[in-house]
Amino acid sequence: MPCLMLKGQNGSTVHQWNLRDHPLSVGRGEQADARVDDARLSRLHFVIEPKGSTCVLRDLGSHNGTELNGQRITEAVLKAGDWIRAGQSVFEYDEGLSTVIRRMEDDERQFNFKPRHRQN
Repeated sequence: MPCLMLKGQNGSTVHQWNLRDHPLSVGRGEQADARVDDARLSRLHFVIEPKGSTCVLRDLGSHNGTELNGQRITEAVLKAGDWIRAGQSVFEYDEGLSTVIRRMEDDERQFNFKPRHRQN
Protein backbone atom coordinates (compact mmCIF):
# COMPACT_ATOMS: atom_id res chain seq x y z
CA MET A 1 0.00 0.00 0.00
CA PRO A 2 1.42 3.40 -0.88
CA CYS A 3 2.12 5.83 1.93
CA LEU A 4 3.08 9.43 2.61
CA MET A 5 5.68 10.08 5.31
CA LEU A 6 6.33 13.41 7.03
CA LYS A 7 10.08 13.70 7.57
CA GLY A 8 11.84 15.38 10.48
CA GLN A 9 14.90 17.59 10.15
CA ASN A 10 17.16 14.57 10.72
CA GLY A 11 15.39 12.56 8.00
CA SER A 12 13.47 10.32 10.37
CA THR A 13 9.78 9.61 9.77
CA VAL A 14 7.66 11.77 12.08
CA HIS A 15 4.26 10.58 10.85
CA GLN A 16 2.97 8.21 8.18
CA TRP A 17 -0.37 8.06 6.36
CA ASN A 18 -1.43 5.03 4.34
CA LEU A 19 -2.97 5.94 1.00
CA ARG A 20 -6.03 3.83 0.38
CA ASP A 21 -8.63 4.10 -2.38
CA HIS A 22 -9.60 7.67 -1.55
CA PRO A 23 -7.78 11.03 -1.79
CA LEU A 24 -5.62 12.28 1.10
CA SER A 25 -5.63 16.05 1.59
CA VAL A 26 -2.69 17.64 3.40
CA GLY A 27 -2.62 21.02 5.13
CA ARG A 28 -2.68 22.83 8.45
CA GLY A 29 -6.46 23.27 8.60
CA GLU A 30 -8.99 21.14 10.44
CA GLN A 31 -10.56 19.99 7.16
CA ALA A 32 -7.28 18.36 6.00
CA ASP A 33 -7.10 14.56 6.26
CA ALA A 34 -3.41 14.85 7.19
CA ARG A 35 -2.98 17.88 9.46
CA VAL A 36 0.54 19.25 9.83
CA ASP A 37 1.58 22.00 12.24
CA ASP A 38 3.36 24.27 9.73
CA ALA A 39 2.37 27.96 9.49
CA ARG A 40 3.59 28.08 5.86
CA LEU A 41 1.20 25.34 4.75
CA SER A 42 -2.18 26.39 3.41
CA ARG A 43 -5.23 25.07 5.25
CA LEU A 44 -5.63 22.65 2.33
CA HIS A 45 -2.26 22.63 0.58
CA PHE A 46 -2.15 19.53 -1.65
CA VAL A 47 -3.94 16.27 -2.25
CA ILE A 48 -2.75 12.82 -3.28
CA GLU A 49 -5.31 10.95 -5.35
CA PRO A 50 -5.15 7.26 -6.29
CA LYS A 51 -5.57 6.80 -10.06
CA GLY A 52 -5.54 3.15 -11.07
CA SER A 53 -2.18 1.71 -10.06
CA THR A 54 -0.58 5.16 -9.51
CA CYS A 55 -1.08 8.18 -7.27
CA VAL A 56 -1.29 11.78 -8.45
CA LEU A 57 -0.05 14.77 -6.45
CA ARG A 58 -2.06 17.96 -7.01
CA ASP A 59 -1.46 21.39 -5.51
CA LEU A 60 -4.71 22.94 -4.28
CA GLY A 61 -3.88 26.52 -5.27
CA SER A 62 -1.62 27.03 -2.26
CA HIS A 63 0.06 30.41 -1.80
CA ASN A 64 3.58 28.97 -1.33
CA GLY A 65 3.24 26.17 -3.89
CA THR A 66 4.15 22.48 -3.81
CA GLU A 67 7.48 21.08 -4.97
CA LEU A 68 8.14 17.57 -6.20
CA ASN A 69 11.83 16.62 -6.16
CA GLY A 70 12.77 20.32 -6.19
CA GLN A 71 10.44 21.36 -9.03
CA ARG A 72 7.28 23.39 -8.45
CA ILE A 73 4.24 21.50 -9.74
CA THR A 74 0.51 21.85 -10.10
CA GLU A 75 -0.03 18.14 -10.79
CA ALA A 76 2.29 15.14 -11.18
CA VAL A 77 2.28 11.34 -11.03
CA LEU A 78 4.20 10.09 -8.00
CA LYS A 79 6.91 7.43 -7.99
CA ALA A 80 8.46 5.58 -5.06
CA GLY A 81 11.08 7.70 -3.34
CA ASP A 82 9.67 11.05 -4.51
CA TRP A 83 10.16 14.03 -2.16
CA ILE A 84 7.44 16.62 -1.66
CA ARG A 85 8.07 20.03 -0.10
CA ALA A 86 5.13 22.14 1.03
CA GLY A 87 5.60 25.09 3.36
CA GLN A 88 8.53 24.14 5.60
CA SER A 89 7.50 20.48 5.63
CA VAL A 90 9.14 17.65 3.70
CA PHE A 91 7.33 14.44 2.79
CA GLU A 92 8.39 11.23 1.11
CA TYR A 93 6.09 9.10 -1.03
CA ASP A 94 6.63 5.35 -1.02
CA GLU A 95 4.89 2.43 -2.64
CA GLY A 96 4.27 -0.69 -0.63
CA LEU A 97 4.66 -4.18 -2.03
CA SER A 98 0.93 -4.53 -2.74
CA THR A 99 1.08 -1.44 -4.98
CA VAL A 100 3.99 -2.86 -6.97
CA ILE A 101 2.20 -6.21 -7.36
CA ARG A 102 -1.03 -4.48 -8.48
CA ARG A 103 0.92 -2.46 -11.07
CA MET A 104 2.56 -5.66 -12.39
CA GLU A 105 -0.86 -7.32 -12.64
CA ASP A 106 -2.24 -4.28 -14.51
CA ASP A 107 0.70 -4.42 -16.94
CA GLU A 108 0.20 -8.16 -17.40
CA ARG A 109 -3.47 -7.63 -18.30
CA GLN A 110 -2.75 -4.63 -20.54
CA PHE A 111 -0.03 -6.35 -22.55
CA ASN A 112 -1.45 -9.88 -22.25
CA PHE A 113 1.90 -10.88 -20.80
CA LYS A 114 2.37 -14.50 -19.81
CA PRO A 115 5.49 -15.20 -17.74
CA ARG A 116 7.74 -17.82 -19.27
CA HIS A 117 8.75 -20.58 -16.91
CA ARG A 118 12.40 -21.43 -16.81
CA GLN A 119 13.41 -24.99 -17.38
CA ASN A 120 16.47 -26.31 -15.59
